[in-house]
Amino acid sequence: MGTQTVYDAVVVGSGASGGVAAYALASEGLQVLCLEAGPMIEPHRDFHTHKYPFKWPYRGSGKPGKYGKLPQGMEWKINEWTENLYTVPQDDPYALAPGAKFTWTRLRAVGGRTLVWGRESGRFGPLDFKPRSLQDGFGEDWPITYEELAPYYDKVEALIGVAGGGEDVYNSPANKNILPAFRPRCGEWLIKKGAAKLGIKTVAFPLAVLSKPYDNRLACHYCGACNFGCDTASRFSTLEVLFPKLQKMNNFTLRTNAVAHRVLLDASTGKARGVSFVDTTNKLEYEAYGKTVVLGASMVESIRILFNSRTREFPQGLANSSGTLGRYLMEHVAFNDIEGFFPQLAGQPSTNDDGPGANSLYIPRYNYGRKNDKFLRGYRFTFYTGCGMGPGPGSHLPGFGSAYKKRIKELYPAAVSIGGYGEGLPFDWNYVEIDPDGLTDRYRIPQVRFHTNAEYDHSFAMRDEMYGQMEEILKASGAEVLPYEKRNPYPLGSVTHEAGGARMGDDPKTSVLDRWNCCHDIKNLLVVDAACFTSHPEKSVTLTIMALALRASEHLAEEMRLGEV
Repeated sequence: MGTQTVYDAVVVGSGASGGVAAYALASEGLQVLCLEAGPMIEPHRDFHTHKYPFKWPYRGSGKPGKYGKLPQGMEWKINEWTENLYTVPQDDPYALAPGAKFTWTRLRAVGGRTLVWGRESGRFGPLDFKPRSLQDGFGEDWPITYEELAPYYDKVEALIGVAGGGEDVYNSPANKNILPAFRPRCGEWLIKKGAAKLGIKTVAFPLAVLSKPYDNRLACHYCGACNFGCDTASRFSTLEVLFPKLQKMNNFTLRTNAVAHRVLLDASTGKARGVSFVDTTNKLEYEAYGKTVVLGASMVESIRILFNSRTREFPQGLANSSGTLGRYLMEHVAFNDIEGFFPQLAGQPSTNDDGPGANSLYIPRYNYGRKNDKFLRGYRFTFYTGCGMGPGPGSHLPGFGSAYKKRIKELYPAAVSIGGYGEGLPFDWNYVEIDPDGLTDRYRIPQVRFHTNAEYDHSFAMRDEMYGQMEEILKASGAEVLPYEKRNPYPLGSVTHEAGGARMGDDPKTSVLDRWNCCHDIKNLLVVDAACFTSHPEKSVTLTIMALALRASEHLAEEMRLGEV
């Protein structure tokens, strides 16, 4: 029998956290094994970015009943363009406690959810890392400051390529090393002017999409299909940007189709010594060994691995002496957009407004210093305007015949919609556990059960104010607002920005991880995905995930050089 390879680091996951961690560690000269639960993706084979709905058998929606009843927030993700990428819940179900709702979006492939992410790349601000001490006394502060993470934001932005975001706004720091911003559409200029009348600032939206060639990657060609992948690597994904670099390194190994099951412990030292995983091609379980283990499998998966790694010393889950593992789950306060149209743009010629697949401007949080006894913290807005894949706002109006068709065509270039995200709060009653009824996944690994609810007083109060502000902004911009229904806040996970469950902190009694993403209980075991978040501001989470993963990995490499791990 040959000698078993012992890597310097076994990294679980290949997306925003795992992919960045693997790249950082391998770049520092460590021997790295990356375990990815899904297959390698070939963009020209697996992405269908330029295929129109009428070219699909079911107009892109999929055969009726094929996907089952999708959880709220997943119905726009899984379709004929993407069904080969996402895990369909009915094919590999998870459990919900009575009354609970959670939308768990799983994409098992090299690149993870960076294959189809929203690409927003704003930084958290100084107040976001100290919400308890600098904002309102609720929750906990992060054990790090913005200033400590800022150099890693710089490095990540240079690595991935970010266009726009160069203007400083209070508690929304400017991006560095940026590319030119994308030019706004006509309707976006109208929103900017209308918001200015209300004293509300509108700035360039930071996107991980190339506005010009960068790092041997092509500039965006404005097909607007980023939610289906990108076959020119113009938007960042770890698949197309980091893994080509990694696969040239002799000290890096990628094992695909490897679903992590448990972290292995050395009984004599109490340290992590590797990971057991199931090979999805033959359903057999194997072990990979490492001097350190880095979990970057996405929030839920990393928590599930820790729970499934329970031992006699950690009967409630590995690294859970605090009892906080799986608790304080968070997500943005989110709900339906408000739609309307600009009369001043009605009847204009139709143009290709796809752009970089997202808005070019946005409204960052602006309610700092305003007294409010109904909810904590704040929100921000994004808006979409112009001609798109659908028929536009006219299709919402009643009618029939030639006059109706004419009205649809007139309003098509005048479309506008506005939506937003608010800060979600951490509560211990929003948690996940291993299903006590014994549910397992398709590989017989114990599955999770969620106890989560996004409908609480704070979220309803924030929603109501956001609806009012969105209407006011649209009207100040000259838009006519279409009738809409106020809906309850969407379930946790619905916008794929879920975070928490293995939060960072200085106190081992109230947190799972220390300031370097190391488990308090097991110092050579790290968690570098959004499970480490202590709070969840209104900003998107992915850039911060990558910056934290880079920071933790560079520190780990230095500690290993010093023999401290």
